[in-house]
Amino acid sequence: MRVVIICPAVRGAMGYHLQAIARHYPVAEELTLYVPATFHSKELPCRVVRYPISQRALSKSVAYLSWAWARRRFSEIRHLGVDVFHLFNSDGYLSSWFWARWVRCELRKPFIVSVHDPEPHPGSWMNLVFHWIGRQTQRQASHVHIFSDYFVPRMRAFGIPMERLFVIPLCTDISNFTRHMQSGVAREPLVLFFGRMEAYKGLPVLVEAAEQLEGKLRFALAGPGRLPRSLKQRILAKPHLFELYNYFVPEPEVARLFQRASVCVMPYTQATQSSVPWIAAAFGVPVVATATGGIESQVRQINGVIVPPNDSRALAQGILEAMGREVRLPEEWHPTVVARQYRAMYQRVHAEGCL
Repeated sequence: MRVVIICPAVRGAMGYHLQAIARHYPVAEELTLYVPATFHSKELPCRVVRYPISQRALSKSVAYLSWAWARRRFSEIRHLGVDVFHLFNSDGYLSSWFWARWVRCELRKPFIVSVHDPEPHPGSWMNLVFHWIGRQTQRQASHVHIFSDYFVPRMRAFGIPMERLFVIPLCTDISNFTRHMQSGVAREPLVLFFGRMEAYKGLPVLVEAAEQLEGKLRFALAGPGRLPRSLKQRILAKPHLFELYNYFVPEPEVARLFQRASVCVMPYTQATQSSVPWIAAAFGVPVVATATGGIESQVRQINGVIVPPNDSRALAQGILEAMGREVRLPEEWHPTVVARQYRAMYQRVHAEGCL
């Protein structure tokens, strides 16, 4: 059995998850990663094939929408001579729909689609477009993989039968961060938000909660993305309360922030799942999060605190409750355990063939 994981999105959480699976996959010679040239990682035990893609957002978007570009990449994929095709996330690209259809119709091989966001994130009309394309890609696939039991009813309502559906949790290679830990970094009364700053992340609610706790705690917001101007000005106006790192934060800096933090906060108003609880647990940082999507289950597994979304007072109280809370890192989150589940999925799909 030979498997190719096609992974157009390799930066941030998806890149760390892909690395974790590749490093811990039980039979490395079975696995090929087909990734953009922008994928950077230390040497992996499996085969890695990189395809050319522009780093410019507009050019990259045009490529993923192009039939001709998708066909060139498909020609490369089919010559890998594999038995199982796995599209890892990025099901909302038009090229992904083409690949799923061509594998099914021309190669008659199994095609698995991993769906990171069964529900579209609010705040952007493009998310709705990508979600619609993603649903068409899922229809073309022989099997669908999701990361949380929370979304099983959603996928079944969409028409994906249980025999075509796999649930394997997200994991991340936390060594990318923990290897940068430094001695002598003391815990501070610091609350950390880490991740891309998007409309659905609940940052206005977090700022309100922070202002309620002014004088007790400081707050660090770290990650790329565009903040609304009024919210950014509100944050910058209080340097005694906020630290803002509004860029893609390098791993050593991420490690230092988690070593300093006493609480990690996830005030999302809508969510699917996240790698942040893994990273926080690895650094022994308790998490407070809102009851949204699959994140609620993740945070409960590490003994975190759950509060209702869009409630700044409840969030402030939850942050205080999380201070000093014991953190658990579940054994089932270990990349070795998750990678074995991937191989079991591939073996079953290979035996069933193209449904």
